[in-house]
Amino acid sequence: MKISDLIESLHEDIKNNPLQEVDEKYHQICINLSGSKLANEIRKVDLNDYISNLTNGLQTAFEIVQNTSAKAIYFEYDLDNDWDSTFFICDEYNPIEEEDDDWACDWIKDFEGPSLDCFSNIYLINGFDRNNKAIGATIYLIVRTVLSYAKAFEHLLISSPVPLCIAFHDQDPITRIKE
Repeated sequence: MKISDLIESLHEDIKNNPLQEVDEKYHQICINLSGSKLANEIRKVDLNDYISNLTNGLQTAFEIVQNTSAKAIYFEYDLDNDWDSTFFICDEYNPIEEEDDDWACDWIKDFEGPSLDCFSNIYLINGFDRNNKAIGATIYLIVRTVLSYAKAFEHLLISSPVPLCIAFHDQDPITRIKE
């Protein structure tokens, strides 16, 4: 199983399924590839503070969008650097079907997002995709991060005027939460 295939399927899963079902699917994939101990360790991480920080970041991003010609909000986190993250307010956007995510490299404004040290620590033990255990852990860490971003948006109880996107540094394609 290739992690790139799992990342690509995540976009469709988020688009077509309730968030809880997406979590269940990738938890099971993690169990199958990495074992139940590691999958449950990832699942037990309390993400409430992280989601709250993402919600605050999205609120700030929406305030910026109102005063600009922004076309998208892009959130990027760094697997290799403590899950450090940045919100980017982008003045260009291409739908996923165009297979061109270079738009995310051009932004009007950016600001720091939250870190997630506990995910970084789990990730650094196994790496990105050197074996099945690493693939299972990495995809589930990614999924839980993406779902946290989606939940943060849901907490705002507003309609986004622009697409909301998320990816780890150098991810291709970028995951769309809302287009």
